Amino acid sequence: MSNNPYGKVAFYPGCALDGLGKSYEVSFSLIAKDLGLEYERLNDYNCCGALEVKNVNTMAGLLLPARNLSLARQVNANTIMSACPGCHYSLSRAQYYMVKYPKVREKVNAYLEKMGEKPYDLSLLTIHAVEFIYNTVGPEGLKAKVKRPLKGLKVAPYYGCLYNRPKPYTLTGYLRIKDDPERPHFMDELLEAIGAEVVPFEAKTMCCGGPHVYSDNEVSLHLEARILREARKNGAELLITDCPLGHVAIETNMNKIAEKYGEDLRMGVVYFTQLIAFALGHSPEEVMLTANLTNPMSVLKRYL
Repeated sequence: MSNNPYGKVAFYPGCALDGLGKSYEVSFSLIAKDLGLEYERLNDYNCCGALEVKNVNTMAGLLLPARNLSLARQVNANTIMSACPGCHYSLSRAQYYMVKYPKVREKVNAYLEKMGEKPYDLSLLTIHAVEFIYNTVGPEGLKAKVKRPLKGLKVAPYYGCLYNRPKPYTLTGYLRIKDDPERPHFMDELLEAIGAEVVPFEAKTMCCGGPHVYSDNEVSLHLEARILREARKNGAELLITDCPLGHVAIETNMNKIAEKYGEDLRMGVVYFTQLIAFALGHSPEEVMLTANLTNPMSVLKRYL
């Protein structure tokens, strides 16, 4: 890489990318190879305990991500990257509490040692995959590699609520290499670099209610309908995601939203990595676009 502010990067895939979000990791690995991005995948990872675990057991909510932070240091990483905002939040949260509260750090590290892991030394920077691509190759570097420009494609980039929040955890607004905490633009610029047109999209950081898909589906449907309505109103043909939880929640609820609200808000939902890999010349099958529930190929077929 010509520009790497991160040192050695450890990639934490998390549960989602080995499951329902497999197309996310497959497309990301294609991009990395094409753009010369270097990282080491953590394979002996555990669930980060994102979202509800911290409400059930405070220490478990810190210990689970802390073990992954420790694993990253064991491969001499300077930075830990995740593609899931929920994982990014969980790792960043553990880092924050261990730095701020020495007694918490001592207790977490004591548990890590009992588990046979090394104590975590607090030295990692936590980043999201969007930030990794933006601050290494950058929009201009990406543009130079495009083989299939997506000119005329109107997209709405949906970051979700945890990509850059809360600021004390993710350090957005504090570090130059971090995205804007209120109006993120890194993904916007990467999408523009592959030729797409980013539509105005005020819902880009709105919560999708993903964690409530099963516990309170009514809330999820309401929030997701607002996101889709905003994207549709501004002319988007595809909703572009960087969050496996939001991606799956919106895709699986698309038909229910149409039934409940009497509006056809259905549109293709695509991971930003899938769209970039497609623009870099990979086939729909290679980037698993044909596996998406919402059939984005009805829109993207014009670029084949």
